[in-house]
Amino acid sequence: MLKDYYIMYNPLTFNMMDLMDNSGISPIHMISYLTNLDGFALSCDNYVDYLEFDLKKHRQGMMETFAIESYAALYIGNQISKLEPESKIIHSDDKRRTIREVIVREGKRPKAVFITAMSSNFPTAVTASIILNYGKVPVIIGGLHVSTSPDDVEIFVNKYCPCPELMGQVIGAGDSKVISEVLHDLDNSALKPEYRGHNIIENGVWMPRDNVDLLPNMKLSLLKRIPLFGSLLAKNIRIIPAAPFLGCPYSCSFCSISSLPRNQRKLAIRSKNDFLNELQAHQKKGDFASRFFFFLPDNLLFAGRNLEAILEGIIEIGLKINFAAQISIDVASNDKLLKKLRLSGATHFFIGLESLDIRNLEYIGKPILKDIRKSGLSVSQYYSEQIKRVQDYGISIHGSFIMGLPHDYFNSFEDNTAKDIAGFCIKNHIGLQASCFSALPGSKTFQEVQKSGTWLYGDQGTIQYLLALCLTDLTEMNIQPPAALDNSPLTVSYLSFESSRQAGGTKSALKNATYMMTKSFAYPTARGRKSLKERFIDSIYSFASQLVVSLYKEHAEKIANSACGVRGAFERLHDFEKNPIKRDYFKKYVEIFADSEK
Repeated sequence: MLKDYYIMYNPLTFNMMDLMDNSGISPIHMISYLTNLDGFALSCDNYVDYLEFDLKKHRQGMMETFAIESYAALYIGNQISKLEPESKIIHSDDKRRTIREVIVREGKRPKAVFITAMSSNFPTAVTASIILNYGKVPVIIGGLHVSTSPDDVEIFVNKYCPCPELMGQVIGAGDSKVISEVLHDLDNSALKPEYRGHNIIENGVWMPRDNVDLLPNMKLSLLKRIPLFGSLLAKNIRIIPAAPFLGCPYSCSFCSISSLPRNQRKLAIRSKNDFLNELQAHQKKGDFASRFFFFLPDNLLFAGRNLEAILEGIIEIGLKINFAAQISIDVASNDKLLKKLRLSGATHFFIGLESLDIRNLEYIGKPILKDIRKSGLSVSQYYSEQIKRVQDYGISIHGSFIMGLPHDYFNSFEDNTAKDIAGFCIKNHIGLQASCFSALPGSKTFQEVQKSGTWLYGDQGTIQYLLALCLTDLTEMNIQPPAALDNSPLTVSYLSFESSRQAGGTKSALKNATYMMTKSFAYPTARGRKSLKERFIDSIYSFASQLVVSLYKEHAEKIANSACGVRGAFERLHDFEKNPIKRDYFKKYVEIFADSEK
């Protein structure tokens, strides 16, 4: 029997913005808001009752929409299980399995709760940490937000904890050395306030052991809107995250890791065999649901020759996989690599296109600018040519576009940047992820807007700043929009929502899916060249990829709509809008998103 247990907690993001207008609030008020209980009555005797949050206030995240598990949570859980084989590691979120459910089921306190948090779910992590501290449960919190904004734990958590000696934070990677140190200190009741990790990914940590209790698989339930195929695909497709390497050699000003020391963001590459063993282990059953992977690096091309070695390894051992990956558009200029990617199972690429206006690309310093100018083509023409080259290898695409850049425009509902971008995506048979230009904590842009006063929701360290972190999922602008858009966050959200709605409709999704299914069948993977069955399965996954990325539309609707007494983005931004002419212009449009239960 396993003697102790740990909880590995990956918090959901909750909509905290309805608290923004209240003065004099604190994290204790956030506890009241999320639990519907009196936060000031929290105690060691009743803390378990507070560990279940109101899902009506849930702000759906992108990874939930696409049913992709947190690799960070899986990785840290596996680290603990490897170092503590006689203890149980139980994964928890706020929906499939709450911390409260775990503690009630186990009948005793966990030895510790490990929390990993991005900026968007950091307010939830704050709330849970304080509640657990009242229950005298040790908490170790880490993740990207803690690494880039370490003072936030002291300001928003420790200050409100009755037992701050039970709080520890990990800055940097959760590597085996730092996790081993944390576990040793827990055994000796000597938890340090701060730990620092360095190796962002290691070999031999990829598979959960028998002492790990994973969460039930998420489902792509929103796919059910697609006639005929939706329900079948929602039931049978699972997207498995995997990381051959992590890190980034660049320091882009808008990226959250740009302020980290170089040694905390440098590339860390696993051995080829370690990564291939992970893929093989997932394929033990060999079923349809265990073959689709999402490779996590920010740009697959960063690995250089190591990438080619991995692709060759996949082909050599005959893995039956299909994978999606983030990659830059310049991959289209490398036919040799494109061929190898496709033969190994490349099925879908997520490519950052950002804008169709060259002035906007200049503003953000897009590396591909040199090639666009050299081609003599417009941005649209250049992107279209490159997209077709990738598609001709049977690889599906969705493009990421940023709304709220200085040269975006909105003249009317009929004449605006959203229409241009949606039209481009429909014409080129690609999906669309629309995001809003935002300042992420840790980025150089964030530091600049804090100094200039153009961050919309309070200075760092204030409660308003903490509440507004829930917007750092890139679905809303959190800095002052450009003059070209009348400095209006409402207008930027309109552009983001409408481009997603127009490009992600069922009709467009089915057209894109059918187009890519045909392309995929014409240019098969290495397995598809040997087996008609495998060729057909490959093409089914290409078909499914475009249907899956159309879920950006559903995600946008979840964020936009008011429901269950919680204001959605449009209603709230309309209330926030300072320009009376703009408020009047959008009034009828915003009414579409009002809470139907009111």
